[in-house]
Amino acid sequence: MRLRDRSSGFACTEAADRNCTCGMSRRRVMTSMAAFAATAVTGPAARGQTPAAPRIVDTHHHFFPPPYLEPLAAWNDKAGVPGQTPIQRAWTVARAIDDMDRNNVATAMLSISTPGIWFGEAEAARKMARICNDYGAELARSHPGRFGLFASVPMPDVEGTLREIEYVFDVLKADGIGFMTSYGDKWPGDPMFAPVFAELNRRKTVAYFHPLAPNCCAGMLIPGVTGSPVEYMFDTTRAVVSLLVNGTFARNKDMRFLFSHAGGTIPMVAGRIANALKGRKDIAEIAPEGIDAEFRKLHYDTANSFYAPTIAALTSYVPDTQVVFGTDFPYLTIGQNLDGLRKLALTPAQMTAITRDNAVRLLPRLQG
Repeated sequence: MRLRDRSSGFACTEAADRNCTCGMSRRRVMTSMAAFAATAVTGPAARGQTPAAPRIVDTHHHFFPPPYLEPLAAWNDKAGVPGQTPIQRAWTVARAIDDMDRNNVATAMLSISTPGIWFGEAEAARKMARICNDYGAELARSHPGRFGLFASVPMPDVEGTLREIEYVFDVLKADGIGFMTSYGDKWPGDPMFAPVFAELNRRKTVAYFHPLAPNCCAGMLIPGVTGSPVEYMFDTTRAVVSLLVNGTFARNKDMRFLFSHAGGTIPMVAGRIANALKGRKDIAEIAPEGIDAEFRKLHYDTANSFYAPTIAALTSYVPDTQVVFGTDFPYLTIGQNLDGLRKLALTPAQMTAITRDNAVRLLPRLQG
């Protein structure tokens, strides 16, 4: 007998159910969907509380479907970061909307955080991508206007990724695709991923990148220090350089690229990158207007980057139009990010552009 949850598209046999690679039994499916139905109607909007003229757009806002927590906890244990688990398990739809309402956020773009949905097995990743995407799309439907979706894909499984891209755009009407900055020992500009970006370019959509430490540096290189404070920032830089040198940016001019955390170290090391690569024989092909021009076309969010030196470096390197507001919720609150930005020497016009106008221009869903 086969068991299928209609909203998740997940199926398994009763015999295999207890050991499902997605960490999701039939009982867990029913419990999880029941819990979702309950939390989806308990936010402020469902209680008749109308946010006061919400204006802000949060482009970096995480969510945690219940079936995702078990494989995530196993990854945390292996990565030595079990301290993240309480934050992840405490997430609810109601808490997300409450924080949005307290801080005048109109819309939050949902995405799965580190480590994404790839845990080493293609079929499990395909199933988990579908579960997470259906869950995120249901949040958007249940709370009109409050949520968008950067859908998960089972990279580095290219075939599975292309199938999921078709589903999330044609059926779920997702706003873009969420990627990790690396997949084991491969970065997104690797030639094997070219068909994925060609398809996103054809659809003229957004590719959003969240950091993850690669195989080489996933452990604690410095005892007691996880990948988050240092390695994630450098892997964002590797992802950008990978997409540059493999010609992904140059070939795919009809799509948009969005990178987390102010672009990692890109604003600080862009000059060094340009100087090191200027002698390449293919430089005119991969950067026809120059490397700085390619980097300045990208979009960067401000999540957990509300520090004066960081924002000064970013805004002195890229146009204000390329910077969007992000929070990394629930790891940081929306209020923490806004309070940090408000303490900086940004003009009112810059604040308006960063917290709303640039995201509206980037994401067609918001233009209505």
